[in-house]
Amino acid sequence: MHAYLNIDRVSISFPTAQGPLNVLQCVDLKVDKGQFVSLIGHSGCGKSTVLNIVAGLLKATEGGVLLENREVDEPGPDRAVVFQSHSLLPWLSVYENVRLAVDQVFKRSKNRRERHDWTLHNLELVHMGHALERRPGEISGGMKQRVGIARALAMEPKVLLMDEPFGALDALTRTHMQDALMEIQARLNNTVIMITHDVDEAVLLSDRIVMMTNGPSATIGQLLDIDLLRPRHRLELAEDPTYNHYRAEVVKFLHQRYAQPDLPAIRQARPAAAPAGVLELSQWRRRRVARPAGRHLEKTELSLGFIPLTDCAPLVAAQEKGFFREQGLRVSLSRESSWANIRDKVSVGMLDGAQMLAGMPLAAACGLEVSAPLVTALNLDLNGNAITVSHTLYRELLDTKEPALTTPLGSARALKQMIEERRATGDKPLVFAMVSPVSSHNYLLRYWMATAGIDPDRDLSLTVVPPPHMVNYLRAGVISGFCVGEPWNTEAVQTGLGRTLVTSYDLWNNHPEKVLGVTRGWAAAHPNTHQALLRALLQAGAWLDRPDNRREICALLSQGRYVNCPEEVLAQSMTGTFRYAADAEPLARPDFNVFHRYAAGFPWCSHALWLLTQMVRWRQLRKPIKLAALAESVYRPDLYRQAAAALGLEAPVRDYKVEGIHAGTWGTVEGAGLELGPDLFFDQQSFHPGDPVGYLKSLPQDVPAALLASLAQLNPPWGEAQRAAVLLEAQELPGAASA
Repeated sequence: MHAYLNIDRVSISFPTAQGPLNVLQCVDLKVDKGQFVSLIGHSGCGKSTVLNIVAGLLKATEGGVLLENREVDEPGPDRAVVFQSHSLLPWLSVYENVRLAVDQVFKRSKNRRERHDWTLHNLELVHMGHALERRPGEISGGMKQRVGIARALAMEPKVLLMDEPFGALDALTRTHMQDALMEIQARLNNTVIMITHDVDEAVLLSDRIVMMTNGPSATIGQLLDIDLLRPRHRLELAEDPTYNHYRAEVVKFLHQRYAQPDLPAIRQARPAAAPAGVLELSQWRRRRVARPAGRHLEKTELSLGFIPLTDCAPLVAAQEKGFFREQGLRVSLSRESSWANIRDKVSVGMLDGAQMLAGMPLAAACGLEVSAPLVTALNLDLNGNAITVSHTLYRELLDTKEPALTTPLGSARALKQMIEERRATGDKPLVFAMVSPVSSHNYLLRYWMATAGIDPDRDLSLTVVPPPHMVNYLRAGVISGFCVGEPWNTEAVQTGLGRTLVTSYDLWNNHPEKVLGVTRGWAAAHPNTHQALLRALLQAGAWLDRPDNRREICALLSQGRYVNCPEEVLAQSMTGTFRYAADAEPLARPDFNVFHRYAAGFPWCSHALWLLTQMVRWRQLRKPIKLAALAESVYRPDLYRQAAAALGLEAPVRDYKVEGIHAGTWGTVEGAGLELGPDLFFDQQSFHPGDPVGYLKSLPQDVPAALLASLAQLNPPWGEAQRAAVLLEAQELPGAASA
């Protein structure tokens, strides 16, 4: 029996001045009718070449392609192609671009009215029915790509060929298009071959994943059949062990193919103390001290990943305001759909670095996540998150008559009372969402609940949802609340879907949030490039914390290629205010987003240590480990100080500080020009980094006694001299408020 689509031992070579270059070598693949196949692999491994040969746009040097046992030797409407470029005709409207394809394919089989209706149907399918009369120059890049997809679908092809079709779309539209594509394929039973770099997308959509080896002479390295029932629901699959096994298999293959050998970290000597004071932006540019002479950049073209959140602002500012360029870097920013994608792509070398959750590099070092070893030398921001609930849940919280509902502890107590009432009546447990199990969102959400006696693992259900999808899940009633970064809390409030109970700043003043993450091997192989990257982002952070620049960054972030959210929604938090409810006045929250003030970029090892204690507290880390040693291997303040010194910025002289004892701004004894910010926890706890095990014992959530005993042996409390030195560092400036 013949295969529906047979790619039969295809090889192709191209002539060059040095002789023939073999791009593909004996690619052999049988595809059944109605099967969804994804091609994944390193850039330059011949994925697009395979697609072009199937489309009839290229002719194989050896072998060939058969569709329904007929040789493919030229393009045809039975194989519609969606390229990375939209390829729309600029003089035609959105409607006319799709209608042109419909007329060409169906002019003999459909009358004029049917062709009109079919054109509209396919445009509605990709949410472009509102823009029928617009021309390509009048719509965004993502909208153009949606029109290109509609045009291909309108041809009702036997085989739909897609070359990374959703790469230009925002995360929410990408989700809609993935779901729509699954529905369309189920209805039409057409065969799909798609190129993607997104592991989650490949596993979600595919019946089979084809993993390509590196070129030249690329071939199929591994085939993975995806045995998951359809229809598929992404929320259910997120915690499905079979789904995660498939993800791990793809990541493992990519890591073996891409990753450079991970070199040991090279600890650099502490630089001399930086000059006192902070240079203004104009001084940086005038003096040109930011780029030390004689330093060769090992790599100048970088790809950095980000998630559409307001705290991707340092990356966007560095790109749009020229700070990357000043440091000799040519950077492309890659918008990613989930934190798992960020981790995987950095780990396997598809991204040089990325915006990451503060806990992600630590989780990689602990073995909690499948990843190459990661390091960070820069906090991208402090604070920025909030806990928002549906209006239905908020009304139930009001019914508890909790007198202090507007406070963090009062709202947690109301939630505890409501959970007990729901349990008594046999109602299903509430579902709350956070963005990752190793995020500050997860740990602060749990901290808030546990203070009121809620056990997050028994009293309700916690699930992972990517940030841009939170509002949709709340709208659909799948979740009752979430902890996420901006602008998604404000989006839920302004659309009337929810009410914010508490911000993360309310829970822990100036907590760590996102970091710049790179692999340890990349940092060791590119020390000068790494320093240039740190300097550019430090400059961007300083630019962002000038109040008169906040409106400009909101305008930049609102664009489709970044956060794709209305400017006025972004401005709610970015300009120093925050609205907890649609019918309430915005409240002053000047520190809701901090990018530079309070030495915001400094990667405190005490922050890392606190995150590690939460991993122990919530039973993610179940083995004895030297917590401080692990923190110091991942968080690299020595590299930060080197970059700061080149810019004339003062940096903290110690790697640790006591958390939770400063109600106001304060300064370090050895750096009188450096002002640090408040660091209080809402429950008046304090965290001394010299005794993390003692801190764990003081928390309400039980940790196995055997694990605590083992941790205590590996992590004895600091001696009096070390303890006194850190406490001395924590002295408030004269006149500053004290806890």
